[in-house]
Amino acid sequence: MAMSVFDLAYEVPIIERKVYAGRYSRMPFDTADPRRNEPLVRLETVGVAYEAHHARTDGGNWPYFGALPGARKDVWLRKTVAGMLAQVNDRLKPYRVELIVWDGYRTLACQQGMWDFFYREAVRATPDGTPAMWRAQALRHAVDPSDFREDDPATWPTHATGAAVDLSLRDLQSGDYCELGGRFEDINDIAATDYFERKLASGEIAGDDTRLKYRRLLHWAMSSVGFENDPFTFWHYDWGSQLYVKMTRVLRANPVKAAWYGYIAPP
Repeated sequence: MAMSVFDLAYEVPIIERKVYAGRYSRMPFDTADPRRNEPLVRLETVGVAYEAHHARTDGGNWPYFGALPGARKDVWLRKTVAGMLAQVNDRLKPYRVELIVWDGYRTLACQQGMWDFFYREAVRATPDGTPAMWRAQALRHAVDPSDFREDDPATWPTHATGAAVDLSLRDLQSGDYCELGGRFEDINDIAATDYFERKLASGEIAGDDTRLKYRRLLHWAMSSVGFENDPFTFWHYDWGSQLYVKMTRVLRANPVKAAWYGYIAPP
Protein backbone atom coordinates (compact mmCIF):
# COMPACT_ATOMS: atom_id res chain seq x y z
CA MET A 1 0.00 0.00 0.00
CA ALA A 2 1.42 3.37 -1.05
CA MET A 3 1.90 5.93 1.70
CA SER A 4 2.38 9.67 1.54
CA VAL A 5 5.44 11.36 2.96
CA PHE A 6 2.96 13.58 4.80
CA ASP A 7 1.75 10.58 6.80
CA LEU A 8 5.09 10.47 8.61
CA ALA A 9 5.11 12.27 11.95
CA TYR A 10 8.76 11.60 12.80
CA GLU A 11 10.77 14.71 13.66
CA VAL A 12 14.47 15.40 13.16
CA PRO A 13 16.03 16.28 16.53
CA ILE A 14 17.24 19.85 16.94
CA ILE A 15 20.88 19.75 18.03
CA GLU A 16 22.76 22.68 19.48
CA ARG A 17 26.00 23.18 17.60
CA LYS A 18 28.21 23.57 20.68
CA VAL A 19 27.53 20.02 21.89
CA TYR A 20 28.82 18.66 18.59
CA ALA A 21 32.16 20.48 18.60
CA GLY A 22 35.47 18.64 18.28
CA ARG A 23 37.27 16.46 15.75
CA TYR A 24 35.88 13.00 15.06
CA SER A 25 39.39 11.71 14.36
CA ARG A 26 40.02 11.84 18.10
CA MET A 27 37.49 9.07 18.69
CA PRO A 28 38.92 5.64 19.62
CA PHE A 29 39.35 2.84 17.11
CA ASP A 30 39.20 -0.83 18.12
CA THR A 31 42.04 -2.64 16.36
CA ALA A 32 40.83 -5.99 17.72
CA ASP A 33 37.33 -5.81 16.24
CA PRO A 34 37.13 -8.42 13.43
CA ARG A 35 34.74 -6.19 11.49
CA ARG A 36 37.65 -3.90 10.63
CA ASN A 37 38.60 -6.35 7.85
CA GLU A 38 35.17 -6.46 6.21
CA PRO A 39 35.52 -5.92 2.44
CA LEU A 40 34.11 -3.17 0.27
CA VAL A 41 31.34 -4.04 -2.22
CA ARG A 42 29.87 -2.18 -5.16
CA LEU A 43 26.40 -0.76 -4.64
CA GLU A 44 25.16 -2.67 -7.68
CA THR A 45 25.42 -5.84 -5.62
CA VAL A 46 22.65 -4.64 -3.28
CA GLY A 47 20.51 -2.81 -5.83
CA VAL A 48 21.04 0.71 -4.50
CA ALA A 49 21.12 3.53 -7.06
CA TYR A 50 24.01 5.95 -7.24
CA GLU A 51 25.46 8.83 -9.19
CA ALA A 52 29.16 9.28 -8.42
CA HIS A 53 29.16 13.05 -7.87
CA HIS A 54 32.90 13.64 -7.90
CA ALA A 55 33.45 11.66 -11.11
CA ARG A 56 30.86 13.43 -13.28
CA THR A 57 32.15 14.85 -16.54
CA ASP A 58 28.96 16.59 -17.72
CA GLY A 59 29.51 19.71 -15.61
CA GLY A 60 26.50 18.96 -13.44
CA ASN A 61 28.42 18.39 -10.21
CA TRP A 62 28.48 21.73 -8.41
CA PRO A 63 30.83 23.21 -7.27
CA TYR A 64 33.48 21.37 -9.30
CA PHE A 65 31.70 21.26 -12.68
CA GLY A 66 33.98 18.40 -13.72
CA ALA A 67 35.61 15.22 -12.47
CA LEU A 68 38.03 15.46 -9.56
CA PRO A 69 41.41 13.70 -9.71
CA GLY A 70 41.15 10.23 -8.21
CA ALA A 71 37.33 10.12 -8.33
CA ARG A 72 35.76 6.78 -9.26
CA LYS A 73 32.68 6.31 -11.41
CA ASP A 74 31.58 3.38 -9.25
CA VAL A 75 30.54 3.60 -5.59
CA TRP A 76 31.74 1.17 -2.93
CA LEU A 77 30.89 0.70 0.75
CA ARG A 78 31.61 -1.88 3.43
CA LYS A 79 29.51 -4.97 2.84
CA THR A 80 27.33 -4.52 5.92
CA VAL A 81 26.87 -0.79 5.30
CA ALA A 82 25.77 -1.44 1.71
CA GLY A 83 23.30 -4.06 2.95
CA MET A 84 21.89 -1.57 5.44
CA LEU A 85 21.16 0.83 2.57
CA ALA A 86 19.15 -1.92 0.88
CA GLN A 87 17.13 -2.22 4.10
CA VAL A 88 16.54 1.52 4.03
CA ASN A 89 15.13 1.21 0.52
CA ASP A 90 12.69 -1.42 1.79
CA ARG A 91 11.43 1.07 4.37
CA LEU A 92 11.14 3.82 1.75
CA LYS A 93 9.28 1.79 -0.85
CA PRO A 94 5.79 2.43 0.61
CA TYR A 95 6.49 6.14 0.21
CA ARG A 96 7.34 5.63 -3.48
CA VAL A 97 10.88 6.92 -3.13
CA GLU A 98 14.35 5.37 -2.96
CA LEU A 99 17.89 6.34 -2.05
CA ILE A 100 20.22 7.97 -4.52
CA VAL A 101 23.84 7.80 -3.36
CA TRP A 102 26.28 10.55 -4.33
CA ASP A 103 29.42 9.35 -2.57
CA GLY A 104 30.63 6.42 -0.52
CA TYR A 105 34.19 5.15 -0.26
CA ARG A 106 36.51 7.96 -1.32
CA THR A 107 40.09 7.45 -2.42
CA LEU A 108 42.78 9.58 -0.83
CA ALA A 109 43.53 10.99 -4.28
CA CYS A 110 39.94 12.19 -4.55
CA GLN A 111 40.07 13.59 -1.03
CA GLN A 112 43.23 15.47 -2.01
CA GLY A 113 41.47 16.74 -5.14
CA MET A 114 38.62 18.08 -3.02
CA TRP A 115 41.01 19.74 -0.59
CA ASP A 116 43.02 21.36 -3.39
CA PHE A 117 39.82 22.65 -5.01
CA PHE A 118 38.48 24.30 -1.87
CA TYR A 119 41.88 25.72 -0.94
CA ARG A 120 42.15 27.30 -4.39
CA GLU A 121 38.64 28.67 -4.00
CA ALA A 122 39.61 30.24 -0.67
CA VAL A 123 42.64 31.89 -2.26
CA ARG A 124 40.54 33.13 -5.17
CA ALA A 125 37.88 34.56 -2.85
CA THR A 126 40.39 36.29 -0.55
CA PRO A 127 43.59 36.86 -2.52
CA ASP A 128 45.02 39.15 0.17
CA GLY A 129 44.45 36.55 2.89
CA THR A 130 46.97 34.35 4.68
CA PRO A 131 47.63 30.61 4.39
CA ALA A 132 46.03 30.18 7.83
CA MET A 133 42.89 31.97 6.62
CA TRP A 134 42.74 29.96 3.41
CA ARG A 135 43.19 26.71 5.31
CA ALA A 136 40.44 27.58 7.79
CA GLN A 137 38.07 28.36 4.94
CA ALA A 138 38.91 25.14 3.08
CA LEU A 139 38.38 23.11 6.26
CA ARG A 140 34.73 24.17 6.28
CA HIS A 141 34.26 22.04 3.16
CA ALA A 142 36.84 19.24 3.12
CA VAL A 143 39.32 17.25 5.19
CA ASP A 144 43.00 17.91 4.49
CA PRO A 145 44.58 14.46 3.85
CA SER A 146 48.17 15.71 3.72
CA ASP A 147 49.01 14.21 7.13
CA PHE A 148 47.43 10.82 6.37
CA ARG A 149 49.15 7.76 7.75
CA GLU A 150 47.69 4.31 7.28
CA ASP A 151 48.57 3.29 10.85
CA ASP A 152 47.25 6.44 12.55
CA PRO A 153 43.47 6.64 13.17
CA ALA A 154 43.76 10.35 13.93
CA THR A 155 44.51 10.96 10.24
CA TRP A 156 41.74 8.94 8.59
CA PRO A 157 39.07 10.82 6.58
CA THR A 158 35.72 9.19 7.33
CA HIS A 159 34.97 8.51 3.66
CA ALA A 160 38.24 6.54 3.42
CA THR A 161 36.76 3.94 5.80
CA GLY A 162 33.97 2.83 3.46
CA ALA A 163 31.52 3.46 6.31
CA ALA A 164 30.34 6.96 5.35
CA VAL A 165 27.79 7.77 2.69
CA ASP A 166 26.33 10.90 1.11
CA LEU A 167 22.84 10.50 -0.29
CA SER A 168 19.33 11.81 -0.83
CA LEU A 169 15.95 10.63 -2.10
CA ARG A 170 14.47 10.27 -5.56
CA ASP A 171 11.06 9.33 -6.92
CA LEU A 172 10.76 5.62 -7.67
CA GLN A 173 8.85 6.08 -10.92
CA SER A 174 10.27 9.23 -12.48
CA GLY A 175 13.78 9.14 -10.99
CA ASP A 176 13.45 12.83 -10.17
CA TYR A 177 15.26 14.02 -7.07
CA CYS A 178 13.06 14.86 -4.10
CA GLU A 179 13.36 18.41 -2.79
CA LEU A 180 15.10 18.41 0.59
CA GLY A 181 16.28 22.02 0.42
CA GLY A 182 19.92 22.95 0.10
CA ARG A 183 22.52 21.65 -2.31
CA PHE A 184 24.94 18.76 -1.90
CA GLU A 185 28.32 19.98 -0.56
CA ASP A 186 27.04 23.52 -0.10
CA ILE A 187 28.00 23.91 3.56
CA ASN A 188 25.85 26.64 5.08
CA ASP A 189 22.95 27.02 7.51
CA ILE A 190 20.41 25.29 5.26
CA ALA A 191 22.65 22.22 5.02
CA ALA A 192 22.08 21.45 8.71
CA THR A 193 19.68 18.53 9.03
CA ASP A 194 17.52 20.34 11.58
CA TYR A 195 17.30 23.58 9.53
CA PHE A 196 13.63 23.20 8.64
CA GLU A 197 12.76 21.93 12.11
CA ARG A 198 14.08 25.25 13.44
CA LYS A 199 12.12 27.14 10.79
CA LEU A 200 8.97 25.25 11.80
CA ALA A 201 9.55 25.98 15.49
CA SER A 202 9.91 29.70 14.76
CA GLY A 203 6.77 29.76 12.62
CA GLU A 204 8.61 30.55 9.39
CA ILE A 205 7.32 27.48 7.52
CA ALA A 206 4.21 25.32 7.76
CA GLY A 207 4.14 21.74 8.99
CA ASP A 208 3.36 20.46 5.49
CA ASP A 209 6.53 21.91 3.95
CA THR A 210 7.81 19.26 1.52
CA ARG A 211 11.47 19.92 2.33
CA LEU A 212 10.79 19.35 6.01
CA LYS A 213 8.88 16.15 5.30
CA TYR A 214 11.51 14.64 3.00
CA ARG A 215 14.30 15.38 5.45
CA ARG A 216 12.26 13.66 8.14
CA LEU A 217 11.64 10.68 5.88
CA LEU A 218 15.32 10.25 5.01
CA HIS A 219 16.44 10.71 8.62
CA TRP A 220 13.83 8.26 9.91
CA ALA A 221 14.64 5.59 7.32
CA MET A 222 18.40 5.82 7.83
CA SER A 223 18.18 5.98 11.63
CA SER A 224 15.79 3.03 11.74
CA VAL A 225 18.50 0.64 10.51
CA GLY A 226 21.27 2.12 12.68
CA PHE A 227 22.91 4.96 10.75
CA GLU A 228 23.79 8.22 12.46
CA ASN A 229 23.57 11.55 10.68
CA ASP A 230 26.12 14.35 10.72
CA PRO A 231 23.88 17.18 12.03
CA PHE A 232 25.71 19.76 9.91
CA THR A 233 24.89 18.06 6.59
CA PHE A 234 21.53 16.46 5.88
CA TRP A 235 23.03 14.16 3.24
CA HIS A 236 25.80 12.52 5.33
CA TYR A 237 25.42 9.31 7.37
CA ASP A 238 27.88 6.89 9.01
CA TRP A 239 27.90 3.51 10.67
CA GLY A 240 30.90 2.04 12.49
CA SER A 241 33.37 4.86 11.77
CA GLN A 242 35.00 7.32 14.16
CA LEU A 243 32.48 9.97 13.08
CA TYR A 244 29.72 7.49 13.95
CA VAL A 245 31.20 7.10 17.44
CA LYS A 246 31.30 10.88 17.87
CA MET A 247 27.66 11.19 16.82
CA THR A 248 26.50 8.47 19.21
CA ARG A 249 28.22 10.33 22.07
CA VAL A 250 26.07 13.34 21.29
CA LEU A 251 22.83 11.61 20.35
CA ARG A 252 22.60 8.42 22.41
CA ALA A 253 22.25 7.62 26.08
CA ASN A 254 24.51 4.59 25.58
CA PRO A 255 27.13 5.66 23.02
CA VAL A 256 29.38 3.32 21.08
CA LYS A 257 32.80 3.00 22.71
CA ALA A 258 35.01 2.68 19.65
CA ALA A 259 34.92 2.53 15.86
CA TRP A 260 35.43 -0.76 14.03
CA TYR A 261 35.82 0.52 10.48
CA GLY A 262 39.09 2.31 9.79
CA TYR A 263 41.03 3.16 6.68
CA ILE A 264 40.80 0.59 3.91
CA ALA A 265 42.76 0.47 0.67
CA PRO A 266 40.90 1.08 -2.62
CA PRO A 267 39.20 -1.95 -4.18
